[in-house]
Amino acid sequence: MNDYNNAEEAIRELFRLYANDVFRYARLVLGSHTEAKDVVQDVFLKAFRAWGDFRQESKGRTWLLHITRNHVFDLLRRKRTERNYIESYQMPVLRDETVSVEILMVLEASLLKLKPTYRDVFILRHVEELTVTETAQILNWSEGKVRTTDYRALAKLRELMQSDVEEVKVGHEF
Repeated sequence: MNDYNNAEEAIRELFRLYANDVFRYARLVLGSHTEAKDVVQDVFLKAFRAWGDFRQESKGRTWLLHITRNHVFDLLRRKRTERNYIESYQMPVLRDETVSVEILMVLEASLLKLKPTYRDVFILRHVEELTVTETAQILNWSEGKVRTTDYRALAKLRELMQSDVEEVKVGHEF
């Protein structure tokens, strides 16, 4: 019974500290506020059940985001086709209030054009602000692969945004 109480207390503390991070990641990937709320509940239930297996070699946040990523992609795999996933995916506006709405829209459109591995790394590194090590743990990749993918994702995102900005400029000319 004591192990149960310790696990419950630990998960409550992790929830207090990281529920918003889990929600944000799920929301960015799934594009649904409601689904993201469900993911938070599911992830913390899974974390509670797996508490005895948590070796605490990584930070609690890293462990939870790893569970979140796996859970979210399990959800996505259940969807019938890749096409349904792409059509249902909507990137929410990012948190920076100093960026114009037009730029955020271009960023959102460009992010949707990135392949999923690039989008994953971008979200984890630049939205969730995780380290290379934490990102590697979540994705089960080497740190080198994270760095390389991050570099390529940023280069591709710049290219896509430049192209999308040009389209917006041409679309606004009268």
